Amino acid sequence: MPAKLRGIGVYDKDRKAPVVELEEGEQLPPLPQVRRMGDSYVQMDLLFSKDESLREQYVGGLSKVRMGRLMEDFDSLAGAAAYRYVLPDGADISTAHKYGFYLVTAAVDRMDLLRPLMNPDGTVPDLRLSGHVSYATSSSIEVFLRMSTIPSSATEESSTILLGRFAMACRSAQGGKHPVPKLVVDGPEEAAIWSMGREMREGKKMRSQKSLQKTPPTAEEAAMLHELFIQRAEVYDRKTATPADVVMMSDTRVNSAQLMHPQERNVHNKVFGGYLMRLAYETAYSTACLFSRSAVTFVALDELQFAQPVEIGSLLLLDSKVTFSPLLGEHHSFHVSVEAATCDLYSGEKKVTNVFHYTFAADKPLQRYVLPRTYRQAMQWLDAQRRRRVGIEVRQAYDQAP
Repeated sequence: MPAKLRGIGVYDKDRKAPVVELEEGEQLPPLPQVRRMGDSYVQMDLLFSKDESLREQYVGGLSKVRMGRLMEDFDSLAGAAAYRYVLPDGADISTAHKYGFYLVTAAVDRMDLLRPLMNPDGTVPDLRLSGHVSYATSSSIEVFLRMSTIPSSATEESSTILLGRFAMACRSAQGGKHPVPKLVVDGPEEAAIWSMGREMREGKKMRSQKSLQKTPPTAEEAAMLHELFIQRAEVYDRKTATPADVVMMSDTRVNSAQLMHPQERNVHNKVFGGYLMRLAYETAYSTACLFSRSAVTFVALDELQFAQPVEIGSLLLLDSKVTFSPLLGEHHSFHVSVEAATCDLYSGEKKVTNVFHYTFAADKPLQRYVLPRTYRQAMQWLDAQRRRRVGIEVRQAYDQAP
C-alpha cells in the first residue's frame, strides 16, 4: 500500500460531500453487512536493511527513527483498514464516493511504545506496520494498529514494538452518520481484542464526563495542590529566585508557526491528519529535549480528538509545554502537551483544532521538575497526572494480554 493515503480527512460534523451519479449502466456491488477482523487487515513493510533511501527518509538528525513520520504512516494505514472494512472485497478506495459515504479520523485513542524501537547496537530494525478493525458500532470503527520487527532469520521471532488505536467515523455524503458492517468476532484472541476496544471506549466516555474542563478537581487532587503550595511556598514567592531544580510550566514553552500548503491536502481539501500528527510530535519532541537536557524516547500518545479540520492556506500555530514531571524520587518520564490552533491570515481569527498529549522518557534521570503557576496550569498539571496513570494501566494490560 502507499505510504500516504491522502483520502482520509479529520472529523468535521458539518461537512457534506457532493453527490456522485453513476454512469449509465454502471452497477456497484452491494456494501457488506457483516465483516470479520481479518477482512480489513492491511500492512506496510519498511525494509531499512535493504533500502538505503528509505533509511534516509526515516532516520532523523539525532540518529533516531522519526516517530512523527511513523505516526503519519499509521494514520494512512488506519484509513486503509477502515475503507477495506466498509467497502466490498476488491473495491478500490476511490469508489467510496460512489456509495455516498466517506471516512474520517475522529480520534487517536492511544499509541503506546512497549519496547525500544532501535536495536541494542543502535541500528534500525526492519519494521512491519499492520492494522485491522478491532471494534465497531453502528457508524464508527476502531482500528487496532501494531508496529513489529520483521525477523532477519528463521530462528528469530518477531516482537511487538508499538500498539495504537484509531477511531474512524463513517459519514454520509449528505451529512449525518452512515452505517458500517457488523463486526463478527472469531476465537478467544479476537474476543480479547474486541473486549479491550469496548473497555477503552467506555473508559474514554467516563474520563470525558469527569474531565477537569467539566468538573472540579477531586478532594484528593485539591489537597495535593494545597500541599504543593505549602511545601514549595518559596517557589511562588516572587521576591526569591526560582530554585535550580524547578522550572515553571510557562518557561518550558516552545512555539511554532507554519503555513498549510496544498501539497499536504487530502481529497476533502483539508490538511492531512497524519501530517498534523507529525508536526505536533516534532514540536513536542523538541520541547522534551530542551526540558530534560538529554535525548528522549517517545512512550505514549494519549487520547487525541480531532475537533476541527485545518484549512489549506491557514497558519498552523503549535504551542507546546511540559505539563507534568514527578516531584519525588528518581524519574525519567514526563508529560508534554501541544495545543494546535489555526489562524486566518486575513481576519486573524484563531481556532483551537486539537490538543496532543505525549509521554516521553529521558535517557538520563531528570534533574528538574515542572510546577504550575496559574489555576489553568494547575488543572493542566492534574490532567497530565491522570493521563499518565491511564497510560501505565493500558501498558500493563497490554503486557498481560495473551
